[in-house]
Amino acid sequence: MKKINDEREGVHDYNLDSLLTAEIRFFIMTILAMYESANFNFLKKELNASDGNLSVNLSKLEDAGYISSKKEFVGKKPRTTYKITALGLEKLSGHINKIDSFKQLLDIKERTNG
Repeated sequence: MKKINDEREGVHDYNLDSLLTAEIRFFIMTILAMYESANFNFLKKELNASDGNLSVNLSKLEDAGYISSKKEFVGKKPRTTYKITALGLEKLSGHINKIDSFKQLLDIKERTNG
């Protein structure tokens, strides 16, 4: 982990979660944090994503344990529903908090340099 010493603020960890730096994965996680669950077609529509791109990114998040999936048939049509896991919510929250801390550091630097 990369840490930088800032004399005014102490030591900061500037590494973001690499899984969440991809825009589509960040927004998948954000949507799943907002809703109890979401199915594949809902995510596809909300993210304006292709089937292939969405599938690959959902698989990466599921493999990491950030989301879980449930496959079922509704009539004769398959439906996959996704939920954020406790680990996923923790990682998303940490990612957002880290971005917020970057903003706060920039605000401090602007005030001291302004």
